Amino acid sequence: MTLGKRTLLVIFPVILIIQLVASTTAYLTQRASLLGLEQARLEQQLSALKSAYLDYEAFNRSVLYSIMDSEALLLFLRESDTDFRNDTLGLRIQQSIRSLSNTELTFVSLAVVQPDGTPAYYFESSLSPFAAMNAAQQRIVRDARQSPTSRKTLYVEQADDEPLLMNTDFLLPASSSRPLPSQRAEAFAIQLAVRPERFLKLKRSLESEYGAPVEIATRKIPAASGLSAGVSLSRSLHARLTPAPHYTAERLQTLGLAFIAGGALICLVSIGLLLWLIRRSITGPISQLDDQLTDLLLCKRDALDEPTDGGEIGRLTVNMKTLHDRNTEALQRIREISWEDSLTQVSNRAHFGVLANAMYEQCMRKHKRLALLFLDLDNFKQVNDQHGHDAGDALLRIFAQRARGVLERHRTDYPQTETALARLSGDEFAILLLSETGDGGLQQLCDALLGLCRGGFRLEDRLYPVSVSIGTACYPEDADSITQLLTRADTAMYQAKAEGKNTAVAFSGELERRNERIRLIEDQLRELDGDDQLRLVYMPALDREGAVVSCEVLLRWHSPILGTVSPGEFIPIAERAGLFPKIDSWVIDHALAEYPKLVQLFGEGVLLAINVSSAQLNDDRICRYLVERAAHHGVAPGRIEIELTETYAAELCKNTMEVVQAIRHAGFRVAIDDFGVGYTSIQQLLEYPADTIKLDMAIITRLTRPEMQQSLSALIDFCHAQGKRVNAEGVDNMEKQSALVQAGCDLFQGYLISPPRSLAALEDWMAVRNRAQGALRLEQLTQRVEAQPF
Repeated sequence: MTLGKRTLLVIFPVILIIQLVASTTAYLTQRASLLGLEQARLEQQLSALKSAYLDYEAFNRSVLYSIMDSEALLLFLRESDTDFRNDTLGLRIQQSIRSLSNTELTFVSLAVVQPDGTPAYYFESSLSPFAAMNAAQQRIVRDARQSPTSRKTLYVEQADDEPLLMNTDFLLPASSSRPLPSQRAEAFAIQLAVRPERFLKLKRSLESEYGAPVEIATRKIPAASGLSAGVSLSRSLHARLTPAPHYTAERLQTLGLAFIAGGALICLVSIGLLLWLIRRSITGPISQLDDQLTDLLLCKRDALDEPTDGGEIGRLTVNMKTLHDRNTEALQRIREISWEDSLTQVSNRAHFGVLANAMYEQCMRKHKRLALLFLDLDNFKQVNDQHGHDAGDALLRIFAQRARGVLERHRTDYPQTETALARLSGDEFAILLLSETGDGGLQQLCDALLGLCRGGFRLEDRLYPVSVSIGTACYPEDADSITQLLTRADTAMYQAKAEGKNTAVAFSGELERRNERIRLIEDQLRELDGDDQLRLVYMPALDREGAVVSCEVLLRWHSPILGTVSPGEFIPIAERAGLFPKIDSWVIDHALAEYPKLVQLFGEGVLLAINVSSAQLNDDRICRYLVERAAHHGVAPGRIEIELTETYAAELCKNTMEVVQAIRHAGFRVAIDDFGVGYTSIQQLLEYPADTIKLDMAIITRLTRPEMQQSLSALIDFCHAQGKRVNAEGVDNMEKQSALVQAGCDLFQGYLISPPRSLAALEDWMAVRNRAQGALRLEQLTQRVEAQPF
């Protein structure tokens, strides 16, 4: 195949793909802009609809208020002569309505309803002499008379006519004042209804334009997917309009056809122009040089012609023989010096050092950017232990081969970059990525390498549980030397392992500071004097009757070096460092010692909830310690509930189940903490011998929303079906508590009830609570006494 044909085969798909991507991107951008404009226009028109509605609502309210405050209405209500009241005074009321009308109305009505529900007067702007209140108007008056809330404007769909806006209020004729809700049975009802003609006209116009109805409801209507908009006409009335599918389809079809035609034309012109330029400047001179080299190899000529220009092809011709000689010498030197790792056939550690220094010097001279990727295979030791070193060696060879393939593809995608792969030791690899300004596709390279092991590493029909953790560092942002670059990439790699493995983490100053703080916290924990630095606080949990049922003991640490450190920060560090058993022991001992004070505050039945790390469920030492300390302090095990934390997920293995069962058999209660967001699964919920399920505050926040009420009830019913009590954490407002009560939750815990408090603060809180409950009982007793007839 000739060079010209190869050029066509290379250029055509590239230009086609580029043009396709560009046209698709432009189309998607224009499509998004078009949909955005349509969305904004739709929202603007709904805003106009809302404005029209509010005008009528304001008119309705203002006219009703004016009529109720008018002398004509007061005379009407107090007049006993029915004929005079309906003729003369009713005419004055009609004149008041017409004088207050500041907008064109096709329908307005005023109804005065006596306390017994009988219409005393009715007027509407229709030509019918027999007009009277319809059933809907009378029902609204009855509902308003019985409603405990204040008056509001109602949007009422008529059965045989167009909708009306109705506003109902009440007036005591004797005092000329608005009655209290309990006095409405003695008051006259005044109801004003108007037809929002301009609002309805706008509504019909929108429905005609968009081919879909305007949905109006008393609850907020969630926006539909795609082009859709909603608006709150008032606090209790909402509207939504979702255009018909053909509305946007027609506009998008025209836009797509325009982009297809334009893209095809630009693609053809670009290919033709590039072919002509390449043939004139590149392929033609190269073909001439190729002919000369062929003749040279076939001994038809002794030397190449002198180049006619001083460009790259001319210099290539001049340097061809020199290149041949130097290549021969280079091959000889490569044979003499081996830079390859004997197992994986990639660069070894020594060659890596040479490559790294060379690239580093190039960065300094040409102001380039050098990235170092430190790779470590996760769970590789497990492969060696379980499947032998032969399997481990084969895995390393295949991984190096696949990683080399990833680098070759990366150099194709980023031709301005240089890469190098080396095996440093064992299952550790390093990659150098040299690029011009920019990152050289660093993130894309990391993603491709992670993809090699995502879901495990398959080799010869066997899936090994091996993944790769990657740490990256860049010169000059992160390091001043190759040694520092390697160290910081190694630090980032360990952070990737800490975040769950099979991920890539970039080095940052924050990461270095976090690692330094972790080391400092770990050092302080090793030197911890619990009696001087630790203290306990308690968070009460109430039942549905408002009684304190249990108190969860929480740990607080104030370090003389670090100050106050939150449990969320130091507990995971203590567990990873194996330091949590001594902290657990301190908490258990001191909490049991303080339990009698909780009994004094809340009674004999109060439970003491103690958090225990699931990392300690490997043997029964924790159970023996609980039994011994409970006996020492004279606390019945049944008064203690052990909450299993989930910083380390407790696997459902034989040892774990035996330890939990031993805790239960010793008489202690068991609770699963943080259910719903941690590691606890439905299987654990079914198999763990737990007495209490504690719903985490995150899932409480989601499930206490009105639309999630059924899901919340189903979850609590499921727990109850397993014989487990449900305790809700994070109850910080009345809406959440109300939703939980409705769903059947047993216990409530959160800042709405009480934040974590010391024993002294808990005594003050209980005293205030008792006084408040006493005052409430006194007020209820007073109300019952006053309600007794004399």
